[in-house]
Amino acid sequence: MISAGGTAAPSRVRRRLYLAHRPPVAYLLPVLVLIGALAAYPFVELVRMALSNVGPTNILGHWGWVGAQNFSSQLDSEAFWAAAKTTLDFTLVLLAVDVGIGFIAASALAEKGRATSFILGLMVFVWALPPLVSGSVWKFLLDGDGGLNALLGSFGVQPLNWLSSPHLAIWSVAGVAAWASLPFSVLIIRGGMLGVNHDLLEAAAIDGAGYWRTQLGVVVPQIMPTLEILSILVVLYAFRSFDFVYVLTSGGPGTETTTLPYLAYATAFTSYDWSEGAAVAVLSMVVVVILAVPYIIGVRTREVTE
Repeated sequence: MISAGGTAAPSRVRRRLYLAHRPPVAYLLPVLVLIGALAAYPFVELVRMALSNVGPTNILGHWGWVGAQNFSSQLDSEAFWAAAKTTLDFTLVLLAVDVGIGFIAASALAEKGRATSFILGLMVFVWALPPLVSGSVWKFLLDGDGGLNALLGSFGVQPLNWLSSPHLAIWSVAGVAAWASLPFSVLIIRGGMLGVNHDLLEAAAIDGAGYWRTQLGVVVPQIMPTLEILSILVVLYAFRSFDFVYVLTSGGPGTETTTLPYLAYATAFTSYDWSEGAAVAVLSMVVVVILAVPYIIGVRTREVTE
């Protein structure tokens, strides 16, 4: 509203001046509140639960303080270290597939075209499938009488117990998880490849370098920061490896596919020892931080020096 003197209403002027001089942190405040409600507060409660004695009788009451007792109990437990080894195996499979095979696939899909667009679209569809859906499909395929054994049988190969064999189960589950996360890795690596300076590729071609020698000698050093960040993301993904384990094997046979996230779930919601389950979850997060922080520091150091 404009007054008779031709000036804006004082309240509107003050409001515009406030918006113009609002500090940058004010724009982040809604996001900080949301993160605090959905991430920071649950994390604080998780740590508090890990440092307390929480069971079915006092989950809604007073939590008795026990300090580091739950952590000591888990670190002395064979089940924890067995789950840690299983998680490590799971992580190595994902790193090999997502970074190694992902690089090969991204190299093959680096050139634009209709076929590339179709394959990338199909990969995005695979990546977007909920783990419950894709895991159920793979459970059917990997069953003793499933599609994979039927295919192998047509070549004279005896059926394999993909999900019930103590020697194959973890590799089968890890392979399914890698299949689900591979499209994301391919898209990330391909994006890094598209940013490589074409002058370097032309110089390598003039020098007589072959395709794969160029990829390994020129492209890989150029996209190394991308590969490092991707490796961190894959490790984070592996250490929250619950969904496919739950759908495919429920941690079995025995405890052969029990990863740290699944151990935390089973301890809290099967044994109803929420404090011990929280301790497993916190220890898993500590391992992730120990593995991820050196990579992050290395990437930031490289960015500063460059």
